[in-house]
Amino acid sequence: MASKERIDYLLLDIRDLEKQVSAMHNAEVYPVSFFSQTFELAHKILTDLHQLEADQLEFLSRQMEEHKQQLYTLPTPEPTALPEREEEPEQQMETVPAIAGEERPLHTEEPITETPVSITDKKTTAFLNDLLEKRNLSDFRKAFSLNDRFRFRRELFDADEERMNKVIADLDNIQSYEDSMNYLHQELSWDMEDEAVADFIKLLEKRFS
Repeated sequence: MASKERIDYLLLDIRDLEKQVSAMHNAEVYPVSFFSQTFELAHKILTDLHQLEADQLEFLSRQMEEHKQQLYTLPTPEPTALPEREEEPEQQMETVPAIAGEERPLHTEEPITETPVSITDKKTTAFLNDLLEKRNLSDFRKAFSLNDRFRFRRELFDADEERMNKVIADLDNIQSYEDSMNYLHQELSWDMEDEAVADFIKLLEKRFS
């Protein structure tokens, strides 16, 4: 889906959410359907925002890769030639006596050499590395793809979106991998041999790598 089209859908969802919340402005008791509908809309908005961010990072990475390939195709410039010097009349060089009557010159001229200039892509490579490193997001909430969120919510949290968001938010505030694992052992009764659990922990490990 194009970014412009995704933005249009996002605006529609935001307006729909605003209407539902505004309708409850003067209500003293909120119906159960209000919470379920607004939670669903809020989750959809959050998911679309994450996808927009992922699309943008992928687009920037692709642009930088294309730029890097263009640099490789540029021709290496030829060394700049020095202007030819006019020949001067040969001058008599002063000599000084040496051992055994030999003579040696007082001054010698070294030939001038020109070092060819070569193009490097060190700056481009460094920029690309910085861009890719940003994908190891410190915000744990952004480590999940859309498929990850649907899968973990279904297999690890019994389709409880609110509970999953709370666990992710708690883990996002923990600053070490060891403390994160202690939290999981204390708060959740997960089977560590389960494939979905293992994939969840791999994302957790990536956050601290």
